[in-house]
Amino acid sequence: MFSEDLVQRLSQGDLQALCELDARGVFCGDDEDAQTLAERIRALQENQRKFNLTLQEQGQAEIEDLSVRQQDQIPPELFEQPAQITERLFRFNIDWTSGFFVDPAGGLFFGGCAYYFFPDFFVLFIIRRSFKDKPGWLFYQRDELLAHELCHVSRVALKSQVYEEILAYQTATTAFRRFFGGIFRRPADSFAFIGLAVLLFAAQLGRALFLPALPAWPAWLPLTLFCAWLLRRHLGDMRRLRQAGKNLTAYFPADSVQALLFRCTDREILALAELERRENLLTWLQNRQQSSLRWRVIMARFSPEKHHCDPTP
Repeated sequence: MFSEDLVQRLSQGDLQALCELDARGVFCGDDEDAQTLAERIRALQENQRKFNLTLQEQGQAEIEDLSVRQQDQIPPELFEQPAQITERLFRFNIDWTSGFFVDPAGGLFFGGCAYYFFPDFFVLFIIRRSFKDKPGWLFYQRDELLAHELCHVSRVALKSQVYEEILAYQTATTAFRRFFGGIFRRPADSFAFIGLAVLLFAAQLGRALFLPALPAWPAWLPLTLFCAWLLRRHLGDMRRLRQAGKNLTAYFPADSVQALLFRCTDREILALAELERRENLLTWLQNRQQSSLRWRVIMARFSPEKHHCDPTP
C-alpha cells in the first residue's frame, strides 16, 4: 500500500513524499501537519491489515451494517479505467483501495458507494453485483460511478459540502450531469425534494378522489419554490467556481486549474473567486503556502516555476 520509507519521509515533512501522496489521492486537511498525516496513513494501513486478516480467516468481514465476502472482491483491473479518469481530470490516481460486489437489502436503485472513515482512516467501495459482468446498469456506468466515489475519498480531509458533489460530478460523461449533478449538496436536500414530491402526489390524489373542486396550483407551490431555490443556489455555486478557476489562470497553466480547484476547500474557492487582480492572487497564494501544508504541496506540484517536485514514486 504505502512503503515504510515513504511514511517515514512523510513524517519528516519530505516534500517529495508529500507530492507522491497527493498524486495518489491523499490530501492534507487544514488541521494536519506532516506528522499527523503520517499517523493517518499508518492508521489506514493498520485498519486495512486487520480487515484483510478477518477476510482471510473468516471469508467475510463486517463494516458497520455491511457484510462483505472475500469471493465478491472487485478485481483490481476494474479500478484501472476509473483511476485514469481521475488522473486525467484531477491529477491523482488512487491505487490503495479495495471494493466488493454487494446488493444491500432494500437497495432497489442502489448503484454503489464508498464507505470511508476519518480521521481513523479506512476506505471500502461497494458496487452492485450487476457490474460484475457488465459496465452499465440502468442509468449507472461502472467506471463513472467508481471515479465519482474515488473523488470523495481523496477529498475526505477537506470537509467540503458546497463543492463536494459538484467536483465529483465532473467525472460524468454528459454535460448535463457535469453541470447539474451537484445541485443536491447534502442528503437533506434530496430527502426534502422527495418529501415534497410525495406530498404533491398525495395532494393531487386527494384532490382527484375527494375534492375535485379545489385548485391545483397550491399543491405545486412548495415543490416549485424549493426547486427554484435549489437552482438559484446551484447557479451561484457554479458561477463562483468558474470565477475562481478564471482567476487562477492569472498564475497557473489553464490545464492545471481543475486539479487545483479539486484540492481547495469551500472557503478557499470562495476566496479565490474574489481575487480578480493578479497581485492579490499572488499574495493570497504566498500566505496560504506559508500557513497550509496542503498548499505547499499544491504549489510544488502545479506551480509554473521550475522548482516543482516530481510526484512519481
